[in-house]
Amino acid sequence: MTERTHDQWLDEEAGPVVPAYALTRGRVLPANKAIDLVAIVTATGGPTPVSLNPEQWMILSLCARATPLADIAAAIDLPLGVVRVLVGDLHEQGLVQVRPPASVSQLPSASILTEVISGLRAL
Repeated sequence: MTERTHDQWLDEEAGPVVPAYALTRGRVLPANKAIDLVAIVTATGGPTPVSLNPEQWMILSLCARATPLADIAAAIDLPLGVVRVLVGDLHEQGLVQVRPPASVSQLPSASILTEVISGLRAL
């Protein structure tokens, strides 16, 4: 390993830098392929095994409230694909619930929104 390559993978404060794919052991898809990039993730609050990696601990702490997968990835500064695999592992262990975002059919109709706007203007 050349000196220049060695410096690229060493952070003086944090120590050696691990490539993101190493966190997933090379996997690029979660076991549950239904985990979408806009899925909402919530921690179940069940007993947590000690064997989790630091990134999974961070995910669990972020998911105390329902959090979109994309927001989790941004908060822990990892690629979406990696976070998707890590959340999939947590889901397989029963530590998080994953649900799709609200569908358009669950949103209020245009007529209801128009009535709300009219009511607000009347105030």
